[in-house]
Amino acid sequence: MKRSGIGRLIVISGLAIVAYAVLYAVLRPLLPGQLARHAGPDGAGYGPLWPAALVIGSVAAISLLIGILAYRDFYSLGHWYPGPKAIVVCFLAAGFGILSLGASMLVTVMGRQAQEAGSLPVGIGLLGLVVAFGLSAPVLAWSLPRAKQETLGA
Repeated sequence: MKRSGIGRLIVISGLAIVAYAVLYAVLRPLLPGQLARHAGPDGAGYGPLWPAALVIGSVAAISLLIGILAYRDFYSLGHWYPGPKAIVVCFLAAGFGILSLGASMLVTVMGRQAQEAGSLPVGIGLLGLVVAFGLSAPVLAWSLPRAKQETLGA
């Protein structure tokens, strides 16, 4: 992804957020009103589904925005070294992972009651987060511009 590639990064990130919102809107009639949001030794903790979906989408959007802004700033200022590139990759991959967490949870509870699904959405959501992060991080590292080599000493 060259310097002009920031536009593609913005579009891809925006499309991912829109896809998550569309998934929620399409699945809404099939989703329960409650969702397991916590799984612990005392059982699953439930809460309304729509705030959880909204918070997940918002946190993912913030993570993607931070990654895009950091990429723009580091790259334009000439500070595109391995450390800053890793920060950008991690924020972007985290954003995609969080969107996957939300999508995985929604698909897991589709057509079920919250108590029937239990804490399964939490586990499947975390699995989705880890898989999406693990797949998107190397793709982002490969597609973003190559980092400059740092020189040691004066």
